[in-house]
Amino acid sequence: MEEQRASFEMRIADLSEDAKLYYNQLKDYILSFKKVKSRLSNRCDSFRVGRELLCKMAIGGKTLKIYLAVDADREDIESKKLHFRNMSESKAYSEVPAMIPVKSELCVKKVCEVINIMMQEKGLAQKK
Repeated sequence: MEEQRASFEMRIADLSEDAKLYYNQLKDYILSFKKVKSRLSNRCDSFRVGRELLCKMAIGGKTLKIYLAVDADREDIESKKLHFRNMSESKAYSEVPAMIPVKSELCVKKVCEVINIMMQEKGLAQKK
């Protein structure tokens, strides 16, 4: 019998206090934009506007990972000096190819700046 994979909520509960804080900060920030909805699945938390996937948050090992629908090679995004990994080869992440492991408060701040760029590009405003 195959071992059941722990649900996303269970894996969040197993994260360090810091990682939980980063997750909640990022989730709150993404949901602060108009029309953005969150959906929890067994593997990840995904954020959409209508049918368009904006971002996914998943957990690999003990690390929170965020996948964004941005081109990591753009100058304004590259200037943030984040460690992006291109995941466009993987079918699951083809819509959100830029993966960033979130390991610090500074990383959360920089990811929020990148999310800002992405939301502006998509014409999404923050709620007042």
